[in-house]
Amino acid sequence: SPTQKQWYQRRVRVNQERKLEARRRSDTVLVPTINDAVIAALKSEDSVMAHSLAYLTASLVPGDAPKDLLDSIEDIAHRADTIGSAMSFDGGLMETAMFLKGAFALSEKAGSSALSDSMAKKFANYVASNKNKSGQSNLFYTLIGLDALANNKLMVPSQLLVLENSAVLTTESPSLKLSLVDPLGNAVVGSGLFVEGGQIVFAVGEMSGADGVFEVSAESLVRGIHKVGVAATLPASYIAPDVTSVSCKVVLPVQIKDILFKLIDVDDNRVMTTSDLSEGPVVAKGDLSTRLILDFSVKDADGYSVSLHQAFVRFTNSKTGQQVYFIAQPDLNKKYNIDLNFRTAASKSFGSLAGEYSVDAILGDATLPSAMILNIATFTLDLPESSEPSTDLSKSAKPEISHIFRVPEKRPPQAISMFFTGLIFLPALVLLVVWAKLGANISNLSLSLSGVGFHAGLAAIFGIYINFFIGTNMFTTMKYLSGVAVITFLAGQRLLSSIAAQKKAK
Repeated sequence: SPTQKQWYQRRVRVNQERKLEARRRSDTVLVPTINDAVIAALKSEDSVMAHSLAYLTASLVPGDAPKDLLDSIEDIAHRADTIGSAMSFDGGLMETAMFLKGAFALSEKAGSSALSDSMAKKFANYVASNKNKSGQSNLFYTLIGLDALANNKLMVPSQLLVLENSAVLTTESPSLKLSLVDPLGNAVVGSGLFVEGGQIVFAVGEMSGADGVFEVSAESLVRGIHKVGVAATLPASYIAPDVTSVSCKVVLPVQIKDILFKLIDVDDNRVMTTSDLSEGPVVAKGDLSTRLILDFSVKDADGYSVSLHQAFVRFTNSKTGQQVYFIAQPDLNKKYNIDLNFRTAASKSFGSLAGEYSVDAILGDATLPSAMILNIATFTLDLPESSEPSTDLSKSAKPEISHIFRVPEKRPPQAISMFFTGLIFLPALVLLVVWAKLGANISNLSLSLSGVGFHAGLAAIFGIYINFFIGTNMFTTMKYLSGVAVITFLAGQRLLSSIAAQKKAK
């Protein structure tokens, strides 16, 4: 009937309310009991791992976070060692990751973080430095630490990254691409980047892009390495990155211009060959009376002279492949040159090796797309014949040197060796005979503790000396000898006193 049905529903509702009330009472009693037990356990074990597990336990218990545990987070964090821009505990990655997991879980429950921004950044730097190390355990705890840093609602360290190798700017790719990411590498949504003042390559202002990925195009490409200052805007729970600038390199091609290849006869100071390479590489010939002067300039697309880090002139022998390098030095007008007098250079640099050489200019610099090699001339070095062989200046392996040691001298027969070995023990035999003549015996040997200790100490001292002769070092010998010597001295003094007392009694 409807009346019975209503009565039954009312009874079910009353029973459910009673069960909920009983559960609430149980939780009210259980929560303080668990928190008190955790805090009491920390009094007997005060390690970083124990506190980390206590923070995790307290974060799972309903109710407010215990104040004692919250206050201890900063104290435990100060136990970490700071090396450069990283912080870690003595227990390594596992201990550091578990501390971050527990500390952020309990702080998030309390609604405020006990760690400072600088601490969070340094812990993040340490955990992130382990992500490329091998091992499943290392990977697990790295993810634990990075997850605790990235997926909390209080403080998330951010990092500024350069994307797609865009820090190298060229005429084909003049854009710099940056990204703001969290410790797990996820782009920070709702962030922004601005180019700050004092820039040469980029215009000041907001970078284009959204959701943590930004791009800015160069206004003017100026050869060199430049610092780009940036400022970030982040959501409330994120910490700004320490890096406020990035380095970018502008790479532009150059050309070798104004090449002058001049050969001068040293004897009469007469110019034999002058060429500007307008019709291609020069074909020239020289001997010991020849002086070579090579000049060239390096210019950019606008015709301005450029200074480079490296400029060489290479001579390569067409027959042997032997290479000789000379450094081209720039003058005040940024014009590179070499000056060779073959009267000295032929033997000193070329090893008196005549023949045809290919002359190349080699340029290298960080702001060049790649190293430049330009063939300048084919030069034939004519040298008089010599009875002495030319010097090998190549870097190839030299012939192996075989050395035969002197054959050891023949040893004497075994019988002679045994005879002289026996002669070594002859003095000991003579000593025993002399003792027997004098009537020496061991009848007065005392078997007391002092007597046995004294003679045992003497034997031990001789044994230490023998061991030192065999191979023990001085410090180890002195350590053992000092202990045995003290015992031997005390036992010997006691033994002599007892002998003197016995003689006096007689």
